[in-house]
Amino acid sequence: MSERLTIHLNDQEHQFVGRTLQNLLDDLGREQQGIAIAVDQQVVPKSRWVHTELTSGSQVYIFESIAGG
Repeated sequence: MSERLTIHLNDQEHQFVGRTLQNLLDDLGREQQGIAIAVDQQVVPKSRWVHTELTSGSQVYIFESIAGG
């Protein structure tokens, strides 16, 4: 069983079980479409989400695209 990891998600403390960005999205019940993710001020390509490991205290920001014109 995995331990709970504590990160900062959009400036709020968040705990989840897992280590990767994909684990975080699964925990949040978030779809991959229409979002971008930055970890410690670096944008992570969607192709790397399943491989990108987070550590305790990581700063994670999830950005949603907004249609308009």
